[in-house]
This record gives sequence, structure tokens and C-alpha cells, in this order.
Amino acid sequence: MRRGRRTPVPRALALVLGLSLLIAGAGAGPALAARSQRRSGHAPAHSKTAPAEVTLTPSPTGAGVPVTMAPAGLSLEYPTMAQDLGTGACPPPALVSELQALGSPPLALAGDSQDLTAPSGALSGAPPSWETATLYSLPTAFWSELHCLLSATRDPLTIGLNAKTGEPSWAAQMVAGAQSAATNGLSFSLGNEPDLYYLPNYASLSRPLGGEEAAATNTYLQVASPLQQTVAGAPTIGPELARPAHWRGQLPPVIAALHEQTVGVHLYPLTACVTPKAVTIGGVLSAQTANAPRGLRWVVADASAAHVPAIISEANSASCGGVARVSDSPASGVWAARFVLAALKTGFQEVRFHFSGAPYDPFVVRGEAVLTRPIESALVALNQWLPVGATLRTLSGVRGLVASSVGELAGGTMLILDNEHAQARPVVLRGARNVSIETLTATRAGAQTARHSSPRGRIKLTVAANSVLAISPSP
Repeated sequence: MRRGRRTPVPRALALVLGLSLLIAGAGAGPALAARSQRRSGHAPAHSKTAPAEVTLTPSPTGAGVPVTMAPAGLSLEYPTMAQDLGTGACPPPALVSELQALGSPPLALAGDSQDLTAPSGALSGAPPSWETATLYSLPTAFWSELHCLLSATRDPLTIGLNAKTGEPSWAAQMVAGAQSAATNGLSFSLGNEPDLYYLPNYASLSRPLGGEEAAATNTYLQVASPLQQTVAGAPTIGPELARPAHWRGQLPPVIAALHEQTVGVHLYPLTACVTPKAVTIGGVLSAQTANAPRGLRWVVADASAAHVPAIISEANSASCGGVARVSDSPASGVWAARFVLAALKTGFQEVRFHFSGAPYDPFVVRGEAVLTRPIESALVALNQWLPVGATLRTLSGVRGLVASSVGELAGGTMLILDNEHAQARPVVLRGARNVSIETLTATRAGAQTARHSSPRGRIKLTVAANSVLAISPSP
């Protein structure tokens, strides 16, 4: 997770880290549909707006974006994962069910704690230095409990290795533990946010000093290269940059030197590190926040030049854990849907959402129970809407809405409509007699589902303000 300054985290603090669619008729969702409003005598806000028209099964145009990975993955801090696993031989059944509901997406153990974690038993006796006293030691049963979890869920596993404060022997122990736990694929991340290892003074944070970028990358390669040898040919992801623009000139050499199979960078469109009040519902729902991945097209280009995929390996609505009642609000679910769609259309193949025991976590494990937050509904929906093998395309000419189509290998088509405006928008859906609709709104938690029919194949819908909905044909 990105923070303002990189400061050592005391062991106690590290442990704390673990800590509508609206349609006419019945089932229209949280707001009234146009027909209901006319009956009540109150004209809807969009009454003078001509409806957009769109065909449910549009003819494919353009190459589109192939979906090659689960679009929404997870990235957890080590203490968070340890807490979620519980104290039994196997984790709570509710956690297993939650990961299965999410589609068993890639599960990464990384973040700030990655460079502050030691394997179990490595920190014995009195700490030889103050820095050693700040490290977090994995519980003894961590790998066996994680294996029990992954045996049931089959999530692919990414393990972050300590490149900043770890001993060389620790990496071998972590690799062995990871190999014993993984059940459906294993990769490694060599250090977390190395562009923040040696922060310059505050006056130069926005622009690196001359030669600083090359010096920092050379230092990182010196510590990461031995870790790469330790993983013995296993796939690697990185370099997990916090501010990719600072290493823009050096990213291709780093990819080439470490032979990384996946280029991973971090992206938080808002920051709660210094001024949490700047993180607002309006900010989360803004087009700039949703489309932040577009600013990293060059990362995708560098990865493509190296013939490897690019992912946003750590992200959430705002850095430093987000802000309560904003990052855990229904608006966060709408943001997540928009953000992932923008990332895929930019060329990134996946977004991994960060957990740190903070307000922006998609879900929280409390004993034997899992408490979900609104963003979780968006992640479940995204992995269902965008299955591996599908093709995502942008549709033009849909008035007042951002429209996308998802074509699946089986021949089916789904429409995704995004109303970025503060007013509801009418739309006429052509070419379908029966549809199923799933809606994420900024005012109500969870995905709302509905069905609608028209014998003439013209279905009139109202897309709520700041909502994203998916429409698919139904029997």
C-alpha cells in the first residue's frame, strides 16, 4: 500500500494491519421507474431527454480486448491474511465461501508488510537492532493454514518476498513455504514499491533529481537479482512501483534484467495519506478517478514490447487505507467497476484490490463470519461479467451513457451501461424480448437484479444516476 513516507512499522502496528437499474413495473429497484413516476404525478428528471437506443447483440466492430485473467484479483497484507486464516487447522468456512463467490481470483500476499515480514522462527532472541525489532514474524502454522484454504478455493497464489529488510536465507524459507501452500499456480513479487525505498526530500517528490532514477533502479536490481535466483525459475511479477512515472525511463531495463513474466504496478487515484478530507464521494465517482489507468498506457506498451502482460497489482480507491463512509460506501462499488473496465480497455489484464484492515477492504473476516462491503459486490460482478475468454468492446453512439459489449466464447453477448451523470438517463433496448439486469448504484449497497420483458423486442429502461448495469438475454 502506498504511503506518504516510508517509515519502519513497529511490530505491534504491523499486527494491527492484520487486524438500478430502474425498470418499469415490479422489481424496479431502489428508485421508481418512469412509468411509476408518471402515475404518481411527479415527472422524472430525464422526462425531456430523448432516450438513447442500443441493440442488445450489436455486430462486433474492432478487435476488442480479450479477457485473459480474472479481471478482479486480491492483494492482502501478510498480517491481514494471517488474521483471516484464524487459529484453527483450516480457515473459517465463510472465508472459503467468499473466495469461491469471487470466482477464486489470484490471491497476492504483498503490500507494505512484504518488506517487513520474516519467516516463522527467524526472529529468535533479543533483536540485534531497532530495525529488526520492527519486523513481523509469520505464525508457525501460516503455510499449512494457507494450504488448507487454497486446497478448497484453488486461487492462484503470488507471494511477496522481502527485498528491503530481509536476510538472504529468509527468501529460501518463504519460497519453500509458498511451494507447500500453493495448489493452483505460484508466482513471486521481488520487493514492494522499490521506488519509495530511498525517498528524496519533499521538495523533489514530484520530479526525481538528476541521476536519481538510474541510481535507485540499480540499487533495486542489486537486491532483487539474488531473490530471483532463489525462486528458481518460478514466474515473477513486478517491479510493483508506487509512482511508475518516476521510473519511466528505467522500466524496460528492469523488466529485461529480472525477466519478469508479468509487469505489475500500483495505482491509487486518490490519496488519504495527508489530507483524508480530500477523499469524497464526488471524488470517488469522478471520471478522472475512474479513468486513472489510462495515464499508464506507456506501462502496457513497455510490457508489450517485452512480450509479457501488464496488471495493476495493487489498487483501491484511495491510498493509506481510504476513508470511512467513502471507501466503504456504495460509491466505491461503482468506482471499482468503472476502474476495472478502464484498466482492461487500456491494456492491463487484471486489477488486484488491496486489503490492509482498513475502510477500503472489500470484506472483513470477524471470527467465523465474513462481513462484505459494497466494493465486494462489484468484484463478484466483474468476474462474472468478464469471464476468461470473453472479448470486451466499447460501443459508440449511445447518448449520455458509456456503453460496452462483452462477447463470450459460447456466442452470448452482454451489454454494460455506465451512467456517469448525476441525473437518471433513459434508454431503449432493441432486439430482446427477455433480459436479466444487474445494477450497481452509488446509493445502495450490493448488486440489484431484475428481469424485464417486451413482446415487441423494445424494452424501455431508466439507468439511475451514477450507476453501472449489465444486461444479458434471458429465456
